Amino acid sequence: MSPENTAPTDAYARFLGVEITQHGGGHAESRVTVTENHLNPHGTTHGAFLFSVAGIALAAAANNDTHSGVVSHVAIDYLRPVRAGDELVATAEVDERLPKEDIFVVRVRRGDEVVARATGRANRRER
Repeated sequence: MSPENTAPTDAYARFLGVEITQHGGGHAESRVTVTENHLNPHGTTHGAFLFSVAGIALAAAANNDTHSGVVSHVAIDYLRPVRAGDELVATAEVDERLPKEDIFVVRVRRGDEVVARATGRANRRER
């Protein structure tokens, strides 16, 4: 695993064009610009892509130098449509710290507007 101040290696994120820009201390941020490849047949961003953007931030927040966070549950609400060219930022934060797991809240924003909100649970294991 990379040092806490650098982003973990995530081949799936790289494949989707998602960059992890902050990582550590139960917090992470991922960024991406939506392309035509991320759209559904209606011309808006595919829900699975938004789920992935949120999940990438969540996974980065759940992992650090001392803990390996294994995500066991994610639920997402899609709040607003997203289109090609939109720049998205997903921010994951620990909301509740339990003895062996953390509960996270992830917000995917386009500027100041929240376009999706997710909650997730990750088991915390020593590396």
